[in-house]
Amino acid sequence: MSSWIPREVDGKWFFSCNSKGWTSNIHGEQWVKTCFDASTRDKAKGQYRLLLCDGHDSHVSAQFVRYCLDNKIVLFLLLPHSSHVLQPLDVGVFGPLKTAMASQLNRLFAAEIARLHKIEWVDKYIPAREKAITVTNIQGGWRGAGIFPFNSHRVLRTISESITSSTPSPETIDPFLISSSPPDATTLRTANEAFNDALRDTAVPSPIRMHGRRLSGIAEQLHADNTVLRKENGELKGFLGKRAKRQSGKRIVLKGKFVITTEPMYKALAEAERKSKKKVTKRKKKVVGAASEEEELEVIEVLEVVEHEKHEIEDCITVQGS
Repeated sequence: MSSWIPREVDGKWFFSCNSKGWTSNIHGEQWVKTCFDASTRDKAKGQYRLLLCDGHDSHVSAQFVRYCLDNKIVLFLLLPHSSHVLQPLDVGVFGPLKTAMASQLNRLFAAEIARLHKIEWVDKYIPAREKAITVTNIQGGWRGAGIFPFNSHRVLRTISESITSSTPSPETIDPFLISSSPPDATTLRTANEAFNDALRDTAVPSPIRMHGRRLSGIAEQLHADNTVLRKENGELKGFLGKRAKRQSGKRIVLKGKFVITTEPMYKALAEAERKSKKKVTKRKKKVVGAASEEEELEVIEVLEVVEHEKHEIEDCITVQGS
């Protein structure tokens, strides 16, 4: 609806919508044509362009890959769970944008606005975008990800520092849990002992001290139970992953491959999509039967939602399994 878009919006912006609220393959195809290609074609002067993407379905559909092949766009998929260190947007742009957007929206929430309208969100996004998506932040994202200027040591150093900082020595562990990070068993036990020692030295009544000791014991017991449940859950997911792993589909086709601008890869993607659509069509025909036209439409819509969620679950299982 036109009432969703403020009049002050930049005329070069593009808007799209989806009745189901999810980014789809069609959105990805339209974006690469209307936005990426149109913005970079003249600058490239007939040379190849590099497009970095994660593995979302809308970035690796057969039509998306076909368009990249036909228009000298090299599509490179980032490693799973690496966008926080390898994707320039995550490294240098989204953080400042999130901060700027929160600052803008806080003014609305301070006025006790219960429900945010679409036009109000876009209205606040305009100044937030102007403040955060700057030349400096964009160039900082490319530099911070080690892509341009190329510097692989920058990323490797970031990963190394992250691993080192996540495993502090016993001497540096604070005796009390003052951070939001979930503690491991050793940290929790040490913190509980320090807490109970400090509690004994206070003048609070005995029932309160006893209550504190009991809470400490309950926390350790729940932590142990949670650890066991997580392990069992991981084993169950692994078992279900082996059962549900699809023999045809984009995730299997792209497994172990990152640069996907070859004809064989496009053909494999197109064939996988054709088989997936065929399965969905057969399933719809079996369920709908002799139902009324209105009931048929409802069943088809439910099936589409279930199919989407099923693919998301299978994708998560496949990524965790790999």
